Amino acid sequence: MYQKNKDFIFQKYDSDQLINRRAALLTIGKGSVFAILASRLAYLQIIENDNYSSLSDDNRITHRLIEPERGFIYDISGRSIATNKEDYQAAIIMEETININDALKAFNFILPNAKLNVPETIKKIKKSKKFVPIKLIDNLAWEEFAQLNSNIHKLKGIYPVVGFRRYYPKSESHAHLVGYISSIEEKEVYQNPFAKLNNAKSGKIGIERSFDESLRGVLGNKSIEINAMGREIREINRIESKRGKNVQLTIDSELQEFCYKQLKGVSGSISVTNVKTGEYLALVSSPSYDPNLFSTGLDNKKWSELTTDKFKPLINKTISNNYPPGSTIKPLVAIAALESGINPNTHLYCNGKHEIGDTSLESGVKVFHCWKKEGHGNVDMHDAIKVSCDVYFYQIAREIGINKIAEVCKRFGLGKEVFDIFYEEKKGVVPDKTWKRQNLGESWMVGGTLSAGIGQGFFLASSAQLSLALAQIVNGGKTLTPSIIVNQKNHDLQTKYDSRLIANADHLEIVKQSLNSATNLAGGTSYRSRILGDFKMGGKTGTSQVRIISQKEREEGIIKNKDLPWEERDHGLFIGYGPVDDPLYALSIIIEHGGSGSSAAAPLAKEIFEYIFKNKMNINRKTLLNV
Repeated sequence: MYQKNKDFIFQKYDSDQLINRRAALLTIGKGSVFAILASRLAYLQIIENDNYSSLSDDNRITHRLIEPERGFIYDISGRSIATNKEDYQAAIIMEETININDALKAFNFILPNAKLNVPETIKKIKKSKKFVPIKLIDNLAWEEFAQLNSNIHKLKGIYPVVGFRRYYPKSESHAHLVGYISSIEEKEVYQNPFAKLNNAKSGKIGIERSFDESLRGVLGNKSIEINAMGREIREINRIESKRGKNVQLTIDSELQEFCYKQLKGVSGSISVTNVKTGEYLALVSSPSYDPNLFSTGLDNKKWSELTTDKFKPLINKTISNNYPPGSTIKPLVAIAALESGINPNTHLYCNGKHEIGDTSLESGVKVFHCWKKEGHGNVDMHDAIKVSCDVYFYQIAREIGINKIAEVCKRFGLGKEVFDIFYEEKKGVVPDKTWKRQNLGESWMVGGTLSAGIGQGFFLASSAQLSLALAQIVNGGKTLTPSIIVNQKNHDLQTKYDSRLIANADHLEIVKQSLNSATNLAGGTSYRSRILGDFKMGGKTGTSQVRIISQKEREEGIIKNKDLPWEERDHGLFIGYGPVDDPLYALSIIIEHGGSGSSAAAPLAKEIFEYIFKNKMNINRKTLLNV
């Protein structure tokens, strides 16, 4: 019995010991776990506090880009040509929108006139980053914007925004020169930081494109704390955007508008150049378009009308279109002849045509006609320019050769870009033997020289080139650096000529007197457009053919321009300068398919110079800061 009790006691003792040991171990284990958890919590709360705080912030902080205001464009007197207007908009932020479809439907309900295409808008939104504000609509009326603001609590993730819309106060008259801005294209995305903005715009043509980087400014950004409902709580950080720089042009906007009015209803261009500084005071192309349409949104119908119009209203005809210069080239051919030793007093006979041998023709003779069928009789250089005798210039061109003509024309600015800033500018063609061989793979023929002598054949020039060439003739042959942007160099009017274009100033005086006679003496081709008054203009008409006149047509009677389809009519040109005693301005006018230069272009030149003499002999200049 005792032994049994003893065994029981010891057994119980061993069991208690085991329990106690297990309890102790469990206690120690619990303590270890709690210690680990405590240390971990301490680590998370103290050591890793900043990191996890940042992670938390990422969930409630959104970052938004700040678009800067675009710089202005001014004329030479400080008049605004391109500015900005407040633009009332609505934008959506996807990450703050619970249900995009419901939000857009609510928006359409509040602003039914907006008529958002919900499915298409959703597609557009889903292509963008969630945190980037996406413009839903712009150009809202104030009443619509107020309605949007008063119902903002009903719109999850949609906000009213006050932005800027580009505005062109001069509209059509300055459109081709200034250009316009429109949505950033795919090809621009990688080079334009503004592509990060939804519906951001960039300059497409003209000054807007050439100076886009400067005009657009620098993006800013801000960090915003939002609550669980996506509403803005506070702004945490902001880096302000930098407004774009202004650009000031040498253009006189009043003269630009006046010239544009003269071209109303016709297709053509006008360029006006300061003969002392090389500044361009007008660059006008017609027909035109309203650049504000691109700011407010151009519909497909209007775009189609602009791109299919045969008069090409989107093309800047002052620098992008090139034409055979016709007889406006004759002053330069005369200079080439004088430099080659041609005596200006030598008379050449014009019987209305000039013949050269041509074995490719059945007759063995190719005939080059003068515009005056019966001819001009005996003429010297002065009279040949005055009456625009083609036969005289056929003969001197044949004698001096195409390479000499080309060399002089290039020297005075033809065949190369006038400006170095416009991507749309075309340099034209000044043909010579090398040019024909390289571009056509053919040898030069004497017939090409005769055609070049009167500005036909392969010759192509722009309105801007012709006014520059004339400016350098009438200023005494001083090289001008053409400019369209006001800068310190040209603003102080202390012109720095790079060189002289001609060694013998007497040659230029002969040409200049001839141009004066062509306008102000009876028998001159622009005599009917002469100006009666203290100030006079001089100049040269030009007519360039766009079709070949057959021998049969010459025998039966040449069809008048007015009886031809518009596309087959001659171009009418005029280059002029004034005042003749002390030239300040040179201009060129090209009327597409307008007929003769004497009837289509010279009368417009008269109107423009009368305006200049009355209003623009001393242009008011104003220096602007931030240019």
